[in-house]
Amino acid sequence: MLQRYLLREILTPYLLGTLLFIGLVTTDLLSSLSGVFLSKGTSWLQIGELVLYRMPYTLGVALPLGLVFAILVALARWIRDSELKAVLAAGISPIHLLKPILALAVAVAALAWVNAGWIKPEAQARYDDLIYEIYYGHVPSGVLTNAAYAPRGLGVYYARRIYPDDEGGGRLEGVRVVTPDGVVWSANEGYWKDASWVLKDAWRTAAGARPEYWDTVPLPFPSRFVEKKTSYESLPMPELVELARVDPAARFPLERRHADAVGVIALAWLAGVIGLSLRESAWAFAAVVLLIFAYYVLWTLAAQLSRYAVIGPYGAWLADIIFFAAALAGTRRLR
Repeated sequence: MLQRYLLREILTPYLLGTLLFIGLVTTDLLSSLSGVFLSKGTSWLQIGELVLYRMPYTLGVALPLGLVFAILVALARWIRDSELKAVLAAGISPIHLLKPILALAVAVAALAWVNAGWIKPEAQARYDDLIYEIYYGHVPSGVLTNAAYAPRGLGVYYARRIYPDDEGGGRLEGVRVVTPDGVVWSANEGYWKDASWVLKDAWRTAAGARPEYWDTVPLPFPSRFVEKKTSYESLPMPELVELARVDPAARFPLERRHADAVGVIALAWLAGVIGLSLRESAWAFAAVVLLIFAYYVLWTLAAQLSRYAVIGPYGAWLADIIFFAAALAGTRRLR
């Protein structure tokens, strides 16, 4: 009964908090692009489409932050009206009150994961194309330029150009492949079909041996062709998983998608622990700001450390690990 009551108390400010953050993120988007809109003569229809295509990204920000806001606002009201004090005086453990918070957080995390994996990428691809069209007047092609891959155990694969075809494959130009045993394959052209790079009029060069000519040679490549998007963010989850197998740079964005969804639970858990530990409702707003700021700093730091190879792709979980550790330590103190 008490848990359902707390859940109802959270849901109303959650709706308001989510709308608040949607408004803030959308306002930031429009203000940052206002100069472009004016200089390019962007129509109101295109502006509306941009906001619509950006909405899954906006929800990815608003859903977790709105939950932090709602939890602390609801618990602040309980503190102000002495309801929390009455609950504790009745001998009810504060940990009992964390259960509805965590249940709601798991539901929001699942929604955020689906949004980040399947809804947001499609919208992001359309957003990127529309931005490109606004800037340059046309939509970019799907040609990959200077594409390099390092599939595990197969060496290094490089192509100067990869052109997509209508059969789910690609045409290769300027190909170089270096196998783990040091053999170099080179060809001016070839094609990417199923799980192979097929080189035409290829030359095989090995240490201490004369170059050998091959009419065609299939080289194993554990991935199908993925047409170029403007960013990893515009790749649906299955395609990003597949690309991460052969493109090391795609592994951090993949881990980040999972970490961001699980981060909803870490944020909500720590917000609940802090809210149940407060004795003055005035501290609730400061707690909202500090929680969001700390998570953003760690989230950004992880991206920078990964960019400069200080940490690997699993560094995407840095903020989650720290917040889960803090939430666990705080929960033990609540007992």
